[in-house]
Amino acid sequence: MDYLTQIKSVLGLDNDQNAVLTTIIDLISQRLKAKTQQDNVPEELSYIVVEASISRFNRINDEGKQSASESEVSATYQTDDLAPFADDIADWVAKNVDTSTKGKFTFY
Repeated sequence: MDYLTQIKSVLGLDNDQNAVLTTIIDLISQRLKAKTQQDNVPEELSYIVVEASISRFNRINDEGKQSASESEVSATYQTDDLAPFADDIADWVAKNVDTSTKGKFTFY
């Protein structure tokens, strides 16, 4: 199942929000690819695209807020959608990306 279908299923959405969801998925994917130094989202981390996209979609119209409350319900927002997954991303990078500098040199 692709990201869009998974997200729509979780949120119970129809096709009206496809453009917004596709944009969010693209942005989250780009950030995750940059953090993992990969050309594609690693399969092991694909759940992050879904979960972070849902979180970002639920925050639409609340951009910039750190918290919101209504009646007895309150919500606290992360400013970085990938922050809750930082440990998972770091673990994946440590296992899969060569970050050593052994054998490399730089001229200045």
